[in-house]
Amino acid sequence: MRRSPVLAGLAASLALSAVPGAAAAQAWGAPPPAPGGYAPAPPPYGAPPPQPGYAYPALQPPAAAPPPAASGANAGTLELGVLYGTAAAYGVGLGVWLDSEFTIGDPGIKMIPPAVLGVGAPIGVYFLDHPTPMRRGVPAAIAAGMTIGAGEGVAISTLQFTRASDADAWGFRGLARSVAIGSTVGGVAGYFAGTELEPSPKTSLVLGSSALWGATIGSMYGFGASNADAFGDSNDAGALGGIIGYNVAVLGAAAASTQWVPSYTSLLWMWIGFGAGIGVSTPVYLFYAGGDHPYRRGLIFQGTAATLGVVAGAVLTADWKDAYAADDRRAPHGFAQITGIGPMAVPGGGGAQITGVLF
Repeated sequence: MRRSPVLAGLAASLALSAVPGAAAAQAWGAPPPAPGGYAPAPPPYGAPPPQPGYAYPALQPPAAAPPPAASGANAGTLELGVLYGTAAAYGVGLGVWLDSEFTIGDPGIKMIPPAVLGVGAPIGVYFLDHPTPMRRGVPAAIAAGMTIGAGEGVAISTLQFTRASDADAWGFRGLARSVAIGSTVGGVAGYFAGTELEPSPKTSLVLGSSALWGATIGSMYGFGASNADAFGDSNDAGALGGIIGYNVAVLGAAAASTQWVPSYTSLLWMWIGFGAGIGVSTPVYLFYAGGDHPYRRGLIFQGTAATLGVVAGAVLTADWKDAYAADDRRAPHGFAQITGIGPMAVPGGGGAQITGVLF
């Protein structure tokens, strides 16, 4: 069979033209023709031409977004240890309260409730931390809540004791009952505040410290402002000033903690300022020697100096940071936030108003 010279020439031409095309495509870095003889589609209009020596880059899937940062780590050993110790004291206190309520007199039987509850409360903390560990700040909030609640119970019982007659006084049973109720309510409130707000352990330390500062300074104002003839007759005024100062200081510290978390160094200097204020102002009593004014008025000046010392320690170290500052992260949505404080007109006088956001 003879081949047609025309068909043979066309076949040779196509074969020669295919070889340079493949070589040119490889020289420009383009992928070789796909099996079957078809070249890849050209780039879209307006796209830059492929560069010499580079192959078409392979498409990669988009990188996954990093997970959001956690609001805090698990509670540390020291923080848990404080809660264990506070829980043991809480359990013993509950046992003492039960003894007073049931008027148990036998020493052997009387020791059982404090012993059982003093061991049972820390065991309850263990199960609260297992199998899911508590987050950082939760144990401190629980411990602070129990301590502040117990202090509130002592303050209420003391005020009642100083104002009531001997027949109406609560006595030790009322004191134990007040402490048991206050510490229980405070512990529950601390748990929910810790799990919902995830506060820094420093915030709990500031709240506990503020309770002590407020009770001391308030008592100084109460005793100093009393008009009783004898110092011993000023107990009711001192107790009233103490409970007012206690609560005002705790509420003020709680409000400030929504905007500021102090460093441990700042907290130390606040205590130093508190002690220095009391110590430096002590010589004021020398000026009462030989005078007609009651010397207990000096307590008012000491309370003012102690307050100024705490405020100065906080303000002057407000920007100080320590090694734990990086862990003071907050949840994106807090329970409360103060947005402004200002004066407010009321009938017959003036007052103050606080504006903010809840939830």
